[in-house]
Amino acid sequence: MADATRPGPRPRLGARPRRVFGVMVGGLLLAVLLNAPALEQGAESMPYGRERDFWLAVWKPFATVSRLFFLDEPRNLLDRALGREQRGLFELPAAPGDEPGQPGGDATPVPGRTPTPGRGTPAASPTPTPDPRPKLRTPTAADPLRVWIGGDSMVKVLGEAFVRQAAETGVIAATHDPQLSSGLTRPDFFDWPGHFNQLVQSGRYEVFIVMFGANDSQGIKTPDGQIFQPGDPGWTAEYRRRVAGVMDLLGGGNRLVLWVGQPIMRSAEFSQRMAELNAIYREEAAKRPWVQFIDLWPLFQTPSGGYDAYLRDDDGQVKEMRHPDGVHLVRDGGERAARAIMAALKAEAGIP
Repeated sequence: MADATRPGPRPRLGARPRRVFGVMVGGLLLAVLLNAPALEQGAESMPYGRERDFWLAVWKPFATVSRLFFLDEPRNLLDRALGREQRGLFELPAAPGDEPGQPGGDATPVPGRTPTPGRGTPAASPTPTPDPRPKLRTPTAADPLRVWIGGDSMVKVLGEAFVRQAAETGVIAATHDPQLSSGLTRPDFFDWPGHFNQLVQSGRYEVFIVMFGANDSQGIKTPDGQIFQPGDPGWTAEYRRRVAGVMDLLGGGNRLVLWVGQPIMRSAEFSQRMAELNAIYREEAAKRPWVQFIDLWPLFQTPSGGYDAYLRDDDGQVKEMRHPDGVHLVRDGGERAARAIMAALKAEAGIP
């Protein structure tokens, strides 16, 4: 008979904590594997450099295992359902009229546009032949001019002002479409060529007002996988290719493109980078009758040519024009820029 007073074996106090810890580690590992491709994609979207290389090295093995065992499929299905698929290269759809068998395709070249090889990838700096400047119709209240305005965060406040001013005309219907933190250098963050292609194919808009540059002074990847940093000749060539391609994509069908340049910035170094981008916009616009470059630089300079957040407005009053970050516009600055764009648009459309 067993001795009731004799103590039984002592419980292994460390067993439960170890099991809990093991479950936690296993759950964490499973979560990483399920999301590894997304983590890898997040690393790829970082600015090109050592930090990006480090995180790519960390997540790539996990992503490889995830794809091997199809653990990434639930996340892929969700992303596709939500329209979150991203593209890594700046792929320009064929510009309207470039497709074989279409009017203006291989059999009938379109005046003013250089035929493009492959997937609509233009030459480094196409030089279109002259053709008549688009002639906008004079809109009415019953049939207003359909205008799209968008780009990066610089066009947020500006676009809000433009939409308000457009409504005041009674003959312009404006759609505002800013994509914050986007630009032309990182299509893996936002696919502007694909977005523009959808807008063009919809046939809804007669005028496109675009503004890029504030987020574009970073590393850029060419179609063959080379990475160039701002200041490299390869960077300038690739960025020019993208600007030219977007201008070609938006042209055609008697559409007008108003390409808005960047204003002077508080930082002298950043201003220099924006001035270099403005030069590309101006030069490529000059080759295309359907593109007009809108220069904001003089609007936001002091009389001596420098930067100041407070400037004398058209009414003679000194007003705050720029955000404390020294980059973005505030309300009065947006109104001032929008007035300049509106004046150009009214002149093109014959609006009093």
